[in-house]
Parts: sequence; C-alpha cells; structure tokens
Amino acid sequence: MSDLLDILAAEVNVKDVQVVASDHDLVRLRGKANFRTLGKRYGKDTPRAAAAVAELGADDLQTLEQGGTVRVGEWEFRPEDATVTREVTSEWLVQADGPYVVALDPGLSDDLIQEGLAREVVNRVQRLRKEAGYEYTTRIELSIAGAADVVRRDSRVSGFVEGETLARRMVLGGVLDEPDLQRDVDIEGRRTTIALRRHDGRKGGTR
Repeated sequence: MSDLLDILAAEVNVKDVQVVASDHDLVRLRGKANFRTLGKRYGKDTPRAAAAVAELGADDLQTLEQGGTVRVGEWEFRPEDATVTREVTSEWLVQADGPYVVALDPGLSDDLIQEGLAREVVNRVQRLRKEAGYEYTTRIELSIAGAADVVRRDSRVSGFVEGETLARRMVLGGVLDEPDLQRDVDIEGRRTTIALRRHDGRKGGTR
C-alpha cells in the first residue's frame, strides 16, 4: 500500500497521502429523503419518515452509502431511500463521489513554498540548457539573482537545484561573468535572472 501511496503523491504533486477510516473531521453528512421510494412503503406517513431521514447520524448515513439497511424506531431505511450529501466543515478542499472522499489541505508552509520555487527554478534552467544547446550530460555553472526567497541560501534546496540541473558551481544573488546564456524570467511572480555556462572542470560550489 505504501508504494501505491508514494506513486499517487508523485502523480498529483503532494507531499503526503494518508488513508483515513472516516471523513467525519472534514465534512458533515446530510441525508436527503427519496419521497418516491419512501412513499411506496409508508404512504401517508412518508413526511414523518422523510423527517427521520433528515435526522440520521453520520454512522447510519455511511451504512446506507455502503448498501446496508438502517432501522431507527419505527422506520426501516434502505440505501435507495436517501441521498447522502457532504457539507465541508474544514478549510480543506473536499470532493466526494458517493462514499469516496478526497480532501486536500491547501495550506502552504514555508518549506513547501521554498520547494515549489526550487522546482520552478529547475524547470527554467532545464529550458535554458536546451536553448544553449547543451548535451543532456553537460555540467554547468549557474547563477540565480532576484527575490530573496528565490536565492535563499538553503543547503537542501541548493543541493536539489544543483543535482537536477547538473550544476557544479552555483552563484546565488549575483550573475556569472561572461555566461553562455542569461535570461530574466518570472518565478511565481518573482523577477529572477538566471545565467549559465559550461563548467570548466575547476572546483567550485554554492556561494
């Protein structure tokens, strides 16, 4: 299961996927009576039966969703007697398809924002590598100048960018001398200058 969840997380670009037994913390279940099916069994008592459906709790509504029958006092409710809907009670983004519910936490931590910026930098550098005519294996020197959060000196982020772009030397906050290619680009609304050139083999690093 964990392998499948890792694949899912990668495909939908999220940090973590958790499977939970219940969505009670995210949504409120509501039961909407089906007067047609209730009317066939309860006749003139249908309005009272429908009112009872509206009062069903989450556990009973889940039972109906899963194809079970619910007995409450004088009433017996079958799956076709009610439509179960969900009312979002959290700040999460929730989408339901019958009993299947997916919830996405839209909140972004500082680490997630930084990671997103780094991925966009990598994307832009890869495009510039192609524009410069570099081979897939060409090692480069790279400079990134612009907004503070784009050029923030974070070893984890820098290591990611270097590894993905084959950068053997990276300058943050400045621009390479005599680059092979230099472009002003937009990184999530932040004006950024990226420059690159072939690595000459001398030792370097991030600075």
